Amino acid sequence: MRIFQLIGAISLGAFLLLGCDGENITEVSQKETDISLAERVGPVSQYGELLAGQVDGVGRIYGSCNGIAAGKEVQVRGMSMFWSVAGVGADFYNEAAIDAMVRDMKIEIIRLAIGTEENWGVGGFMKDPDAQRELIKNSVMAAVKNDIYVIIDWHSHTAVDQLEAAKQFFGEMAEAYGGYNNVIFEIFNEPTKQSWDQVRDYANQIVDTIRVHSDNLVLVGNPNWDQRPDMAIGQEVEDPKHNVAYTFHYYAMTHGNWEMGNADKAMNAGLSIFVSEWGTGTADGNGTPGEAKNQKWQDWMDANKLSSANWSAGNKNEGTAAFTPNSTPESIEFTVSGEMVKGFFAKNPDSYTACKAKK
Repeated sequence: MRIFQLIGAISLGAFLLLGCDGENITEVSQKETDISLAERVGPVSQYGELLAGQVDGVGRIYGSCNGIAAGKEVQVRGMSMFWSVAGVGADFYNEAAIDAMVRDMKIEIIRLAIGTEENWGVGGFMKDPDAQRELIKNSVMAAVKNDIYVIIDWHSHTAVDQLEAAKQFFGEMAEAYGGYNNVIFEIFNEPTKQSWDQVRDYANQIVDTIRVHSDNLVLVGNPNWDQRPDMAIGQEVEDPKHNVAYTFHYYAMTHGNWEMGNADKAMNAGLSIFVSEWGTGTADGNGTPGEAKNQKWQDWMDANKLSSANWSAGNKNEGTAAFTPNSTPESIEFTVSGEMVKGFFAKNPDSYTACKAKK
């Protein structure tokens, strides 16, 4: 665990996390890590490590600072990068771009969509691992500096066929970055036609790999492009740390009540849901954002305290891109979609208060 108030590289045993009122919340294990890297007090300092949990049988996301308790749900909003294997995405995997999104959009989370076998100008992790490692390092450390959350996403539709590569990747990522409360692991971007049994078997093995090094939140995809988290009811992923949430993806101009109902069913069965990708347009990344449909989805996410990442922080010439094609990390201009998303993020806090931790 990283706790903002303790300064320096330290190694502790167990300690008690306390809420801001001094209430004893939960006992967790401390990790050895440099905890002086954040240059501001942001959402990570206020909420701590994100936790999957349930209160009164309903699944939500919580934070280690206040623990899993009624009224302590955590909702953070931010952006998903475009694919790391394309210049229109990879160009923004850096400190300058993340600084700008924190400053100009008030993002609380950034998702790194790390390609695997593709090469659209930059080789994926299975093609050019060093290039991807550099993008990840630059982005994770920028998130730590800004005290925001960061999702490391194996951005694949065929991860069940990439098991050994995914094990290598998440073993390495968990060892390198699993000591930061900022970091979340998304282990399978979007299963398509794979069965839940296939996805669950894959997930069980990847979770075991991550748990060698980290107890951080793990996000697990589900069939039909992450629109069937309800398939995990009664067949949950095995995790000794009980810190797994299930992803849900939607595009406002394509999806509607049926997909929303699947997520509602999962939450009401006690599963924690995380909207790790959503778009203002259509599911192909295009389309014109419609105010009414987008507002309906935003209201639903707010009512259920769902954390989310908008697709996408990139300058591809498509309807759901947040940045115009001539944008650079040093000079970002916003599209119609980007301006809409900025409006939704306006409700993010202007400031944060670091939680208190005592031995």
